Amino acid sequence: MFGYIVANKNELKFKEFDEYRGFYCGLCRALRKRHGLSGQITLNYDLNFLAILLTALYETETFKEKRRCVMHPFVSQMQYENPFLEYCADMNVILAYYKCQDDWMDERKVLSYTEEMMLKKSMNQLANQYPEKCEKIRHQLTSINEYEKRNEMNVDLVANAFGEVMGEIFAVRKDEWHDVLYDIGFYLGKFIYLMDAYEDIEKDIKSDNYNLFKDQLQDEKFEEKMQMILEMMMAECTESFEKLPIFDYRDILRNILYSGVWTRYEMVKRKRRGE
Repeated sequence: MFGYIVANKNELKFKEFDEYRGFYCGLCRALRKRHGLSGQITLNYDLNFLAILLTALYETETFKEKRRCVMHPFVSQMQYENPFLEYCADMNVILAYYKCQDDWMDERKVLSYTEEMMLKKSMNQLANQYPEKCEKIRHQLTSINEYEKRNEMNVDLVANAFGEVMGEIFAVRKDEWHDVLYDIGFYLGKFIYLMDAYEDIEKDIKSDNYNLFKDQLQDEKFEEKMQMILEMMMAECTESFEKLPIFDYRDILRNILYSGVWTRYEMVKRKRRGE
């Protein structure tokens, strides 16, 4: 369900791409440092966006250093380091743990169970560190699981639950920016859930798994309706984003919200058309 909130790398300037990758490598390092190899393999781009957003909003001092790693053993890569990258690493593990738990309960995926067990120690620590967030995230993911079991077709009801998950993660502090950050996360969460369902329709039909849109695929206006729904989610998201006084990394963040999020959508749409 992850990997949709990415940059359109073709539209980034060289400096912007280096900064974007610096955060990504920094998030990877934070995962390894805080949660070991099992945490590192949960890395995804969605939380990288949040790390950049929070760093820019709170004008956080960021340590930058070139280092070698397992993925880049021969050429040093710039890696960023700050408290928000550590926070996003923690949230990354929480999301991955609950996803593995859900996959094991629903489909008895052995790989998911194995990963869940590998993350269990970290998850126990994170549950003590972020008790309120973990409880809210767990509650909403449980709701999603219940909706899927009863074959709920109310798009807002199901997507809102994952929106609440991401809203809780984005609203890092109870301060003047809490509500705006929550709204950004909420609509991004809805976008992610809906995009995941849109991409997996054929696979879910074939395996007889739950999907919000599997009864709508043959509708001649399905693609038009789907695009409109996704555009509405991102319109709400970007309206909230533009309220924030962000200067550093602004062009990178705008690239992701106005262009990058649509790269996977366009790929899926072209594939479905047989192009």
